[in-house]
Amino acid sequence: MAKVHISQLHHTFQRALTDMVAGEAIEARTFKKDRGIAVLKQDVDHFIYKQFGFDNKTLALDSVSLLKLLKKAIAKEFPRSNMAWIVHFEGVTSIETLTADHSSQPSLF
Repeated sequence: MAKVHISQLHHTFQRALTDMVAGEAIEARTFKKDRGIAVLKQDVDHFIYKQFGFDNKTLALDSVSLLKLLKKAIAKEFPRSNMAWIVHFEGVTSIETLTADHSSQPSLF
């Protein structure tokens, strides 16, 4: 689990989405870990997006729509945050069971 400054969160998602392969996921949570955003890569250009906290929604999106939505979601879910926790997951089949069934990747930072 790594900490990222909130101003770099969108860039971190953007960079991770291009490097991820199908079955990998990335999750960002607030300091208290009660709100956040998770993205699962299904194939080359299809992602499953889950937002939990102020808004609870799960959507299937392409990369362009996802990046636009992430910008708005970061502002909504992290309104007074300075830092966010970032976790990468491998071998994910469902975004609903992300934290329960999968162990996180070791931090690369």
